[in-house]
Amino acid sequence: MKSGMSSQYSHAVARHCEHTQNKIHTVAELLLLSGQFRPIKTENISSVEVSIASAREQINSSLNIILEIVNDLTKIMHDIKTRWKVICDYLYRMSDAVTVLVELSYFAVYQYLGLNKPESLEAPLIDKYATSYAGLEIKLSCIQLKRARMEELSSSFIMDICSNISKYISVLTDNCRGASENGPDTATKDQFKLGIKSVTCAAGSLIASIKCYKSERSPRYHTRVVTFCEPVLAASNALVSLATEDEFIDHGRELSPEEVEIQMAIFGPCMNIVSGCVQICKSLRDYTYDPGNSHYVHKTRSCQSCIVKSTKHLKHELQKHLHMDFQMRGVSPSKGDNYFRDVDSSDENQHDLSPLGGSLPLQYAAENHGMEGNYGKDLSPRSTVTDVSLATSISR
Repeated sequence: MKSGMSSQYSHAVARHCEHTQNKIHTVAELLLLSGQFRPIKTENISSVEVSIASAREQINSSLNIILEIVNDLTKIMHDIKTRWKVICDYLYRMSDAVTVLVELSYFAVYQYLGLNKPESLEAPLIDKYATSYAGLEIKLSCIQLKRARMEELSSSFIMDICSNISKYISVLTDNCRGASENGPDTATKDQFKLGIKSVTCAAGSLIASIKCYKSERSPRYHTRVVTFCEPVLAASNALVSLATEDEFIDHGRELSPEEVEIQMAIFGPCMNIVSGCVQICKSLRDYTYDPGNSHYVHKTRSCQSCIVKSTKHLKHELQKHLHMDFQMRGVSPSKGDNYFRDVDSSDENQHDLSPLGGSLPLQYAAENHGMEGNYGKDLSPRSTVTDVSLATSISR
């Protein structure tokens, strides 16, 4: 390890950098780089239709959040020794905001290009994106448990991790249950049934270990938690791999050259934003171990500039191809105010819009909280396209 901040600080920041980097990179691979164009769903998807207008609002909100987080990270980078908890919080929020941006950009393009086109008469057995994303969340949660040190495993942290694992185990098994009942042959049905049972049993053992650790915080029970993460990882990875085989998923629809051009025009700047955020995570991680190296500071500022340019580029392409109007101005999302306003709404009818359709959590401004933070606790709601549709329907 290079000389730098204490191992506790560097370990926590590096762990959160890698978590954010892995999450947004994988989501981008699934949606922007897959080469397949299919409808995406989440575990809570409903029949409520998301309009281009509502997607525009949420994309704009997500972009505002990303820009503010990147700006704040760049500003407090020099104070990483004392502001490391705040930085961990920002990294988690960045991962959620970028995930929402990618999901909604993909969804908006699909909806725009998919208008007046017949859907496949036969629904696929497996929703590839929802299944893959559930597997990703399970994997990242288990890695967090394995890599976190005993002093970092606070009660709130453990509860959040347990809740996330339980939530996405349910999503994964629910997505695979259709194949276990309607698979092409008996052997395949049995394979899915056994895979589901394996995942649920492994998760049950892990949660039991976590409960033991909560009651007695000893190295012995901590070792159990780390040990039982492995079967959850193995079982969930195996089930995701089985479920996303070609015969079970939707292979998407063919696009015309003109449609491909629109897709690439929007996905390009969106991918640039993802890449910029990934590079910021890498620079922050390296800077934790070598805080005297100004190279990482300059690199982060360069990435920030690229993200700002890519944000403007993305808005331009969305306006050009999908006719989204981003001329409306809003108040800073990090101040807890209404940062996006509908042009036709009056002051009496203002309402908050978060990129996830829920109330945006209070941000922890670095200027006011010093080293106070939430131990990297994820305070943001999880990203779902459905949350946007529900928020839109409720606000009406």
